[in-house]
Amino acid sequence: HKASCCMFQRRGLGLLHFTRRTSVRPTAVRATLTRLASSAPRSAAEAVPAIPRERIRNFGIIAHIDHGKSTLSDRLLQACGVLPKNARDQFLDGLEVEQKRGITVKAQTCSLLVRSQRDGQDYLLNLIDTPGHVDFCYEVSRSLHACQGAVLLVDVSQGIQAQTVSTFNQAFHADLEVVCAASKCDLDHVPDEQKIEVKQQMANLSAAPVDQILEVSGKTGMGVPALLEAIIKHVPPPPGDMSLPFKALLFDMYYDNHKGVVLLVAVRNGEIKKGASLFCSYSGKTYKVAEIGILHPHLFPLDHLSSGQVGYVTVGAKDIRGFRVGETMWADGAQKQPGAENFPGFRPSRPMVYAGIFPEQVGDGERLEVAMQRLLLTDASVESKRDVSQVLGAGFRCGFLGLLHLDVFVERLMSEYNVAVIATSPTVPYRVTLSNDTVHVLETADEFPSPPQVPPKRVEEPLVHATIVVPRKLQPAVQMLCLEKRGRELAMETLDNMGESVLLKWELPMAEVITSFFNRLQSVTHGYASFDYEPSGYQDVDLVKVGIRMNGEVVEALSFLALRDKASEVGSEFLAKLATMIPSQQFEIGLQALIGGKVVAKNRVKALRRDMVQKDHSIAGDPSRKKMIADRQKEGKKRLREVAKVQVPPEAFVAMVKL
Repeated sequence: HKASCCMFQRRGLGLLHFTRRTSVRPTAVRATLTRLASSAPRSAAEAVPAIPRERIRNFGIIAHIDHGKSTLSDRLLQACGVLPKNARDQFLDGLEVEQKRGITVKAQTCSLLVRSQRDGQDYLLNLIDTPGHVDFCYEVSRSLHACQGAVLLVDVSQGIQAQTVSTFNQAFHADLEVVCAASKCDLDHVPDEQKIEVKQQMANLSAAPVDQILEVSGKTGMGVPALLEAIIKHVPPPPGDMSLPFKALLFDMYYDNHKGVVLLVAVRNGEIKKGASLFCSYSGKTYKVAEIGILHPHLFPLDHLSSGQVGYVTVGAKDIRGFRVGETMWADGAQKQPGAENFPGFRPSRPMVYAGIFPEQVGDGERLEVAMQRLLLTDASVESKRDVSQVLGAGFRCGFLGLLHLDVFVERLMSEYNVAVIATSPTVPYRVTLSNDTVHVLETADEFPSPPQVPPKRVEEPLVHATIVVPRKLQPAVQMLCLEKRGRELAMETLDNMGESVLLKWELPMAEVITSFFNRLQSVTHGYASFDYEPSGYQDVDLVKVGIRMNGEVVEALSFLALRDKASEVGSEFLAKLATMIPSQQFEIGLQALIGGKVVAKNRVKALRRDMVQKDHSIAGDPSRKKMIADRQKEGKKRLREVAKVQVPPEAFVAMVKL
């Protein structure tokens, strides 16, 4: 099993190919789901406490982006009688940004009560719907720590993609039982031969027998009852011991305006009741439990949580800094008993992109700080520290897992907390060896040594191992793109028996990946390629700092790092784009790109003006007097340029992202 999966040691991202769904109304199949729901236990308050740990199943749904995870979750909720009437599609995607973009950003949990058709027993299934985009892979990693099994979905119209390999890898190394299912099997335009081929790909990846791979549809609900039975049969119950003191893993948390900090926990040992004392290993503090329960699908209070269950705990805490995802929660005093050991916790995320977050309005500094504190609670993969910019004022320097992660974070600040922010140009962490042999990791161009400082002895840039899944006929175009981005080919493998899909492995500079690589890849492959990457060390690079000067004043916030042999070209493109974004003034604005004090590119923003009268000879008058008036106006504009301040719009600070 492990040997058959060793070729897939990658984390995945992808985009991709959108298909038109069939227009068949799924009323008949959904009616079956409704009848199945009617046979489920009616009262969660009565049924949940009576279910022993041996009949609990904790599982997640993992897949490539747009392979039907959230839609299938809707059908699972409907089959178990949890989905409210007239509920919107992708019910578990509760964030505004998720509904707007149609992607899952935050892993969501829901407890389902199922009566097995096989033995007639009631089972408690704790479902975690995970994101599919590589920028949110940390959400997937944390969520799988609370599971013992996973449902791996693959769209039959697309087959295995890069993120499919990545998510399976995470589940495999977490020692989870994987239930394979081919999704969107209701599509009429997908031939049976293609469905068989996709199931064979899944069998090659997971080492599961082809005849055990289920066919499901999140749109019609086809195969959902069989999937529930497969989860009950194959996913093992969670480990634990009711006779031991309470011990739980804090795998997620969020802030509620009424309840304060809501802690999502996976209970390993014992049980906890309302009013009990709870010890947190991270802060070393003891709290009184205010409320406990499960998500069904909203907060559903219970009298207690016991071994094997996944639920929530509130302690009335308002300070979000007192908890950390991955810490161990104990019954007060149990942490001191002999042999008591904390969970190992989660591996810290490694940011791939750094950017500054500053308020658009100077007076929003305090509101931004509050919003950042609360938003960081819901996204443990973001690194944050305070930062001060000469141009933008006080803000934060943050590390993200990718450009989409950054974009979603900024959008959530606006949609959830009504704080408009400016995100500075994204950068990657460079490793610089100074003249005294000390090594520093630079997150911004401001930190790069520039005259009169001594140039660094060595500069290294981060690399990534990239995995690209693409049709064979488009392979040459992808290889040319990777070579253009200074890549080095590592390997090529076929994914199916016919050799129609190939998996390419390349080593690429991270700086090239975060700019226009995604868009270029989609363009040359017509959207049929999927992409994934993981960090793979550093390599030497000849890097220089490109400064931007406006009207003789250097604007540090617009400076950036570039390859020496491309610095002049990139500087010219940046100035050309910047010139279109700065509004015209009553005077001309000079733009310059500098390397070490030397001007390598120029541009200008023309002044607002009418046609000068001395150029219109149809108007009567002394030409020398017209020239004198024009010279006087020119001198006045020159003085204005010397004393006036140029207002740089927020769009200028993200202009270089697409260079």
